[in-house]
Amino acid sequence: MPDTSQIVAPPRLQRGDGGVAVRFARRSDGAMALAHLWQSDPCRVLFPRAEADEPPQAVIVTTSGGLTDGDRVRLGVEVEGGIATATTQAAEKIYRAALAADAPARIDSTLRVGAGATLEWLPQETIVFDGARLRRRVEADLADDARLLACEMVVLGRGASGERFTRGGVYDGWRLRRGGRLVWADALAFDGAPPDVAGFAGATALATGIFAGPEAARWLEASRLVAEGSTARAGVTVVNGVLLARFLGEPLAVRRGLMEWLAFMRQDALGGPRRLPRVWHV
Repeated sequence: MPDTSQIVAPPRLQRGDGGVAVRFARRSDGAMALAHLWQSDPCRVLFPRAEADEPPQAVIVTTSGGLTDGDRVRLGVEVEGGIATATTQAAEKIYRAALAADAPARIDSTLRVGAGATLEWLPQETIVFDGARLRRRVEADLADDARLLACEMVVLGRGASGERFTRGGVYDGWRLRRGGRLVWADALAFDGAPPDVAGFAGATALATGIFAGPEAARWLEASRLVAEGSTARAGVTVVNGVLLARFLGEPLAVRRGLMEWLAFMRQDALGGPRRLPRVWHV
């Protein structure tokens, strides 16, 4: 019988576990300003000078350049009494998981929007490498009269490098509450199977745009026309007072369609500029 007394288990690789918490609130002079900031590696927050017609912005950066299995990031954004924007500096990358991995990369986001306040949650796309595993959850808690304009976009594989997503797993879930009551829940999940099985029909990117606020349904027809002008497959609907836009297709078409829809909603529903934050255009 072989001597196994000297066999040493391979070391467990170091994993990232950090995040950010940002809160914007009105000052005594009525201007919106940063009221709280917490950040921990591998995350940092930048506060670029906003253009004259833009609300204050928080730009979230992942300093590690991406996430892999076992990494965990927690993002928290809160707005009180006014309007603020939170976005990301660039696309997030989810790297191929190790063969012996026992946990996916996790991104947990918590959004809180107080009475009379508005949050624009506009992260750029997440690129999921072939063989990667991602579990992402977004919990949004809105006051009865609060407004939220938000999005999420997932790209499967690195098409520019000729990579196709053929294995791995993705769970992407949303929970949105208004006045403490759950009004919308949604999840995309697949594990170990190519996404064509789930009806993607060859698409390598998908995105969801969300607008929640009083009378959100009034923008249904106009925003539907904007979305349907996209070269991606697109549609817009309303569920429990939440306006939802979906885009499916190749990454560039999905990104352009999502950007056009968000820009329209920023201007028409929120009274802001018809464009996205500058980092989306770099």
